[in-house]
Amino acid sequence: MKIGELSKRTGVSRDTIRYYVNRGILLPETNSAQYNFTERELHDLQVILRMKQQQFNLKEIQDYISLCRLSNLIEPETIDECLRMMNNKKQELQSQITFLKGAITSIDQEILELTGHVHGKPQRTGVPLSALPLLVCPRCGQQLEVSHADLNTQNIFSGDLTCKCGYCAKIENGIVKTGKLYTGSHDRPDLRRGLYRNMGNAFMTDLEKCYGYISEELQKIDTQGKVILEANINGYFFLYNYMRKLSPNCLCIIVDKYPEMLEMYKSLIDLLNLNQKILYIADSGTDYPLAPGCVDIHVSFFGENEHQFYHKNCFLYDAKRYFSEKAVILGSLLSYPLNSETHKLLRKKYPEGSEVGYNLAALKEQYRKQGYRLTAQKVGTIQELPLKQYAFECHVNGETLEFYHFKAEPMTLPKKEAI
Repeated sequence: MKIGELSKRTGVSRDTIRYYVNRGILLPETNSAQYNFTERELHDLQVILRMKQQQFNLKEIQDYISLCRLSNLIEPETIDECLRMMNNKKQELQSQITFLKGAITSIDQEILELTGHVHGKPQRTGVPLSALPLLVCPRCGQQLEVSHADLNTQNIFSGDLTCKCGYCAKIENGIVKTGKLYTGSHDRPDLRRGLYRNMGNAFMTDLEKCYGYISEELQKIDTQGKVILEANINGYFFLYNYMRKLSPNCLCIIVDKYPEMLEMYKSLIDLLNLNQKILYIADSGTDYPLAPGCVDIHVSFFGENEHQFYHKNCFLYDAKRYFSEKAVILGSLLSYPLNSETHKLLRKKYPEGSEVGYNLAALKEQYRKQGYRLTAQKVGTIQELPLKQYAFECHVNGETLEFYHFKAEPMTLPKKEAI
């Protein structure tokens, strides 16, 4: 029979049959450069299919078929060899079954734990009572008064924050909401954390390296009694994964322009039951109801990138009054050349933002003018992005996106300079 008929009778493709012939597993007769398959090849091919189903590899199958071809399968030695091959494979499969059962048991445990997280009882948190002295009026600087409060011995869950000058804000579900909302059309809350997925292995590796640097630097600092600020978390949120490593006596201040982002992250953090003091503030600007000089550490996990999409100046310029004289900034930055096509597209997409955002050299100069020395190290570069979404839809493949991590510390300057 010809190869087409053998293929039809067995359901094996012609290319696969040719491959078996080339390996010497099938030995058809040849006639004028054509194969002539007999019932022997049909039988051998059926043996191949059966043994593949039994998880034998092609070498083992070829050894078995060769053994059978040179015997009548009645010789004791031949039968013993065939039995040895079968028993060895059986033991191998039994070992795999034991291993796979262990893997399934481990997966079942992971599923149980993950299900427990989803359906676990969250801790009820709010504005820490210990943070009240830091809540001051952004207009006149007086400490805000709390009224109509729902609270316990540690937290305020709801209430009004007011000042005699007329300023007012609210505490809702443990979040300070100033009422200043972002109403532009250039951004939306990333409630599904899309920026953490589908960006490609190279992108995520560099992202994790930046996270690792900030983590290592924070571990060198005694955070006991310190105030740590992270803002603009709609992009990336460092402290979300790091809080369990902090001293329980420090205070984390988390700020974003989207109340729904804070509500989402707060609900997730509450599930962790960390007993960490956290002050959440929803505000689209930088006139926070915070006491000047209260921040000891500022974490900017690509926060300057996010801030300068919607503000003309860098975050340090807009929020420096909240930093203590020795405040340290630990951060990471995405950077493009200012003359790149990608940078031009970013400025077009985010017209309300800075003309020099997304550029390390420009950020260094802005920090210098604010009395800070910024030391950066390149982590990696990327030219191709697998998915164009959010700001990265502006990325022009072939142009270089640079990843940096940095540390910024105050230096002696006479006074604050305008950018």
